[in-house]
Amino acid sequence: MRILHTSDWHLGRTFFGVDQTAAQRAFLNHLLDVVAAERIDAVLVAGDVYDRAIPPADALTNFDETVTALLDSGVRVIATSGNHDSFMRLGHGRRTLDHAGLHIRTRISDLTWPVLLGGSASSPEAVVYGIPYLEPGLVAGKFGCARSHEAVLAHVMDLIRTDHQQRYPDAFLIVAAHAFVGGQSLASESERSIDVGGVSVVSADVFAGADYAALGHLHRPQDVTDIVRYSGSPLPYSFTEAKTPKRMLLLDTSGPELSVESIALPAFSDVRTLRGTLEEVLETGRAARADGEDLTETLVAAELTDPARVTGALGRLKETFPQLIKMTWVNAAQPAQAHEAAAQGSVERTDREVFSDFISHVTGQPADVEDLARFDSALLELREATS
Repeated sequence: MRILHTSDWHLGRTFFGVDQTAAQRAFLNHLLDVVAAERIDAVLVAGDVYDRAIPPADALTNFDETVTALLDSGVRVIATSGNHDSFMRLGHGRRTLDHAGLHIRTRISDLTWPVLLGGSASSPEAVVYGIPYLEPGLVAGKFGCARSHEAVLAHVMDLIRTDHQQRYPDAFLIVAAHAFVGGQSLASESERSIDVGGVSVVSADVFAGADYAALGHLHRPQDVTDIVRYSGSPLPYSFTEAKTPKRMLLLDTSGPELSVESIALPAFSDVRTLRGTLEEVLETGRAARADGEDLTETLVAAELTDPARVTGALGRLKETFPQLIKMTWVNAAQPAQAHEAAAQGSVERTDREVFSDFISHVTGQPADVEDLARFDSALLELREATS
């Protein structure tokens, strides 16, 4: 069996407010081409099919048309809910859809309901257990475990290993999960923390016994171990992500051991970070236009290194780059690494500091005492509700 591991489609998501429907549609069309060319038997989406609980109509249409095309060609689809998805909406009608080849796993009761691939019903070639995103504060009590992502996933994996050993001991064991598993970079700006107050890290050891763990949540492709891997998101949703090539992962269970191959994805959106003086950045744009490039839809972050701020810089940049997303003034003496490190340091800040920066960014004014009081009250209420 040939299984394509993907994740984090985030259908309906924008890029800093810029609609990405066309880019998402381009990815889905490319996915269909790859499935046909590589003779794929099943497509796996490890969480965050959509970007929010109630997706826009275009996102629903894109998913429906893609799944229909896959099912019509005999390809099965396996999807789990991520922290962005509504498990109730995504999983609605899942038992009926299962008969058509669309296997959606969104609930605790789905944990020991594997998808059987290849072979026969009694002796499949591979079994895929979909682990939906499980909020520890909501499920730890039911499981009788500590209220942490690691404890919850460890309990779930115990259930899965037992079920696999009892029913399908000779089949390859594949699990799909949406979590932050230890060993990866946190350098992407667009991955939202799964946990209030910080990211809850899970050890890769919880997946011991599995032949492969198909992970979602982190948007940068990365391998935690040889068998625990993130496919990454197909599209970049931040400027830092755009610096890393995107991929899908092809699993093959036809041999004595499961093999994994990386399939590179082309860029479906034009995202660029341009660094230099104002004149240097503008010249880059002029040169690109002279070479016949259409910069109308190019998403640009301009990092200007002029020793002093230049009046009218924003307007001049927008004339050349209509989709200018952000412009920052960078001290020319400050190395790029230091500038990037400052942005990445956000994962170290408190929730209150992140909120205060957000208010300043959106309104142009610092958060006042009333704003901070409301935030503190809401955060306390959330923590009490999940404790």
